Amino acid sequence: MKAKTLGMIAGAFIALAPFASFATALPAPFEGSTTLQAEGVVRSVDRAKHSVTVRDAQGGEASFEVTEKGNLERITQGEKVHIRMMRNALISVTRDAEGQAAPAAATAQKGQTNPEQNVNAQVQAVDHVTGVVALKGPNGSVFHIQGRVPAQMANLTPGMQVLVAFAPQVSVAVAPAQ
Repeated sequence: MKAKTLGMIAGAFIALAPFASFATALPAPFEGSTTLQAEGVVRSVDRAKHSVTVRDAQGGEASFEVTEKGNLERITQGEKVHIRMMRNALISVTRDAEGQAAPAAATAQKGQTNPEQNVNAQVQAVDHVTGVVALKGPNGSVFHIQGRVPAQMANLTPGMQVLVAFAPQVSVAVAPAQ
């Protein structure tokens, strides 16, 4: 009877081994940030609302609520400026490069309640030295995330599917272009 029980336990471990190795091979969720930089000409400045409206070289206009207000007092209409937007994110692997889904616990997003802030993407490239990962979004555009701790991305490889949960706050700075 003991041999039969031990055989059943050993069989269960053998059957579960692929799942255990898969779960440990995936990187744990890691934190990072993305930065977008652009230049344009100031169309208007609203110092009371801490906002600036800028027209880019292609004629598109966008308004930004400036969170880093140090340079806003020096910005004037018609001036060429440099805009820098930074946003924090939590990146979780949802599928490995072979397409196997991650365990549900590995993809759970603590505290993420706003689905508009989430983006599914595919890892295109990983620079393990600098901690920068290139991700291809659902619309085909490539964006980059700078990992806070590059060592946490050691097992991240091209082809993996990830969920990027962006923080709702965006840090925006504006400065005169040089």
